Amino acid sequence: MPIRKILAPVQGTDTDKLVLNAALAIAKTFGAQAQAIFVRPDPSEALPYLGDGVSGQVIEDLLQAAKEGSDAASAKALKNLEDGAQAAGLPVVSGTSPLPSVRFMEVTGRQDLVVSEESRLSDLVVFAGADASDGIAGGEALEAALLSADRPVLIAPKAAAKSIGTSIVIGWDGSMEASAAVSAAIPFIQRANKVTILRIDEDEDDIHATRMLETYLALHGAKPESRTVEAMGRPIGEVLLEEAAAAGADLLVMGGYGRSRLSEFLFGGATRHVRAHASVPVLMAH
Repeated sequence: MPIRKILAPVQGTDTDKLVLNAALAIAKTFGAQAQAIFVRPDPSEALPYLGDGVSGQVIEDLLQAAKEGSDAASAKALKNLEDGAQAAGLPVVSGTSPLPSVRFMEVTGRQDLVVSEESRLSDLVVFAGADASDGIAGGEALEAALLSADRPVLIAPKAAAKSIGTSIVIGWDGSMEASAAVSAAIPFIQRANKVTILRIDEDEDDIHATRMLETYLALHGAKPESRTVEAMGRPIGEVLLEEAAAAGADLLVMGGYGRSRLSEFLFGGATRHVRAHASVPVLMAH
């Protein structure tokens, strides 16, 4: 499927620049629209937690302060978008044309729920690797897009990438999640100068799945190389990022959450590691 709508959640902070740089570059490459979405928190949702003893004036003051904070963040997000669009040479529009273009949206609600709903009819959702109060990119909004909306996500690394998708490494284990990521990455793969299939600790039972992937990519015009590396006790996520960097890749394609989020939280996992340490652009699907 061609890429036409790229959703870019923004928050009115400096990390907007990372997500916008990536989203606008992809929009320009594929003739798409990057839709930046600012989710304004609904302060009324916090009222039940204030208790019965809080006066009406205090509540009014809190609501006014929340509104002023949201107004400032929204204005900053729009300014970040306008600056990014100008630098990329793309018009800021209010509709669906022309393409490529950029659009700003503002919605009131809970960020993860809004992002999940908006992601359902998006071709790609972009998050900034540095935007992570809990130490992993995207927070609950990324999980909502990836798992609830079942859409591919792209993590822009903390150091802005000069290019995205000219040299691609596919972290391949034959799983449904990895297969979904490959399918979502086909528009990038068709344009790439180099595509590498990376297997970690491959055994004889995995060879057939790798041959199937090679055939699939060849039908899409790619000429992939296949490599197998040994983890040697290292976390899988660490190996993926190290090998992608060593190959000079500007896009790592991998499945996201091959096991439950709870399991990854308790015991660690490739998805969580890559979200916390992405050093190259990463495209994930579930």
